[in-house]
Amino acid sequence: MTTWTSVLSWKAIMKRSVMLSVIVLLALTTGSAQQTGGLEILVSSGVALPASPMSFSDYWNVQYGGSVGVGIPLSQSVTIIGAVEYFRFTLNAEGVRDRINTEYLRDTWLFNDVSLDPSADPSSVATFSANVRMSPSDLTGWLAPHLIAGAGLMHVSLSETFIPTTSAISPDGVDISMTAQRSIRGGEETEAFFQIGLGFDVRVSDALGVFVEGRYVHGLSKGLSTSYVPLTAGARYSL
Repeated sequence: MTTWTSVLSWKAIMKRSVMLSVIVLLALTTGSAQQTGGLEILVSSGVALPASPMSFSDYWNVQYGGSVGVGIPLSQSVTIIGAVEYFRFTLNAEGVRDRINTEYLRDTWLFNDVSLDPSADPSSVATFSANVRMSPSDLTGWLAPHLIAGAGLMHVSLSETFIPTTSAISPDGVDISMTAQRSIRGGEETEAFFQIGLGFDVRVSDALGVFVEGRYVHGLSKGLSTSYVPLTAGARYSL
């Protein structure tokens, strides 16, 4: 009872801390907007590479995702960005098969053959974050690097994976097939997370720019503790 209470308290503290940070950042951006009058609209899309836990990185494939955001410059080199991001993943059936030792099943139970047919609905990750983007202010060319870091809330939905296992045996020359249903439990979790990354901006005009970006995203929950690496490209328009 004490362990579960401490875990729940830890999660509550983390979520409240993140929400407080987001509120503070939004308050700062509101004040800055009144001074600078600037506003950026950001749209991007790309893929996310699953990193951890093993049931995420080994069993799920990259599919697609994207984000929308609003940025307000605090200065020429610092911009505060609020963003919503969503990524979708499909089952890596081959990865599931690689993790189950069918040779062991054949040798132990003297089966002629053991086959697996994993299936699952898509899984997804959605985030809401407040970020700081920093770039050199003294660069005058069309290409500029930037560093981005932020925190927020992540909702992870991992679908249950069903693994029908069909075994074949031939006693007295008669073929007999048996199918057993196994599964890898999924789950949903909302957790605080942080992210950090690098990117490059290309200025197309005074109002329009395009960018590429790679980030590392890590959940702070003691449960799933999901991590992944988004690789995205997008456009930024200044109003």
